[in-house]
Amino acid sequence: MNYEAKAPDKKSNSLGFRPKRFWGGTATVDLEGGVGVALDGRPVKTPKGKLLVLPNADLAQRIAAEWSAVGEYVDYEAMPLTRLGFASVDRMGEVLDDTLAEVTRYSETDLLCYPAEYPAALQAREAAVWQPVLAWADATLDLQFQQNQSIIHQPQPKTTIQRIQSLISNTTPYEQAGIMLAIPLLGSVILALALWRGHLSGEAAFVASRIGEDFQTETWGRDEEAAKRAAGIRAQAHSLEIWFKALA
Repeated sequence: MNYEAKAPDKKSNSLGFRPKRFWGGTATVDLEGGVGVALDGRPVKTPKGKLLVLPNADLAQRIAAEWSAVGEYVDYEAMPLTRLGFASVDRMGEVLDDTLAEVTRYSETDLLCYPAEYPAALQAREAAVWQPVLAWADATLDLQFQQNQSIIHQPQPKTTIQRIQSLISNTTPYEQAGIMLAIPLLGSVILALALWRGHLSGEAAFVASRIGEDFQTETWGRDEEAAKRAAGIRAQAHSLEIWFKALA
């Protein structure tokens, strides 16, 4: 399954793909079960037509700021917190089994568990950044990961997979939405969990996920398309930091 917090398409979004701004004022509003965002007094709804109910006023205010900043047309790509809110309400509460299966798949091929075989300079960079995060996961979350030094797949301990599944099962749909975006974004369950728990900032998680790419750039030169993709990933990682801090 794809848990990317995408902008709604024409079929799923009752407002249209890039609707023209139709409201003047933006505010937060109390709703049953939480706080919402109102446009001229009308609560924002998700692509599935549900009320966008958020768990606290801080997050609602941040999402309201995204709606307030809309220009002539709504650009959901520029509204990462809104997209995460939509994913939380529309998808996360209904797909726990699929979510756990996806987490398990990524856990078995986690970026931090497959360090480079060479050169030594790249190995040293990865170890300097990744080993402290692996140690944190062990000490704080009781998750023991085994690094694989060969191309032959080695499964992670069953107890580690079970503990990860238990962690995810006990999160809120809002936390799940952030975690499930962070995992494929960073290529790592470990980095996603560290970002969720506040052990790593969005910038630090991004940098940790890009050591190999950055090394290649230094070796072979800058690729503009790759740099553009990296900038988008960095921006999403920063948005996830904001999201998780607002949920704390």
